[in-house]
Amino acid sequence: MPLHNLANPDLPLPSQLVFDTSFLLALRPVDDNPHTTLVQAFARRLRPQIAAIKLAAWLVMPVLQECYHIILTSNLRRAWQELPVAARPTNWLALYKQNPKALGFGFADIEQFDALLAAYPITVAQPHDLVRGSENSSLDIRLRHFIQQYQLLPQDALILTEAERLGVMAVVTLDSDWRRVASEFDVYTIL
Repeated sequence: MPLHNLANPDLPLPSQLVFDTSFLLALRPVDDNPHTTLVQAFARRLRPQIAAIKLAAWLVMPVLQECYHIILTSNLRRAWQELPVAARPTNWLALYKQNPKALGFGFADIEQFDALLAAYPITVAQPHDLVRGSENSSLDIRLRHFIQQYQLLPQDALILTEAERLGVMAVVTLDSDWRRVASEFDVYTIL
């Protein structure tokens, strides 16, 4: 399965794909990813295909969790940095532990992110969407497979495992590590 340059406007689109965290975060107007313009152009190509039900755009739970984590911790870091030095806990995590309500600094950004996802619309994969595999393809076995075969960190391996369990073998990402899985997945990325 090949690598596809999502910057190519003539690139044929798959019938289904799974989004990675890096791609979705780059859709946000506040994101500082250098490829934001290319990501947004690719997303504009996807939107009418999704609306016409010609393309299923999936969001697996590990990606949603990771997006929320990044958004919330970015806000906590910013809130921590804005505190007077004398009043600052040792780090942003200590701020959260001492004052869990500080997490609320990121709630508006989470709502904006959810509205962005709904505008496409991206389907959040639910447990009943996942294809049941044989005992040889259990979650833990496939997770280890992606970690060992492609030298991926567990979060990326889990996202690919969930995509595979959905029966979707096309992924869109900005993470260069995912290029290594092009033997098993169609990988849409910036080349």
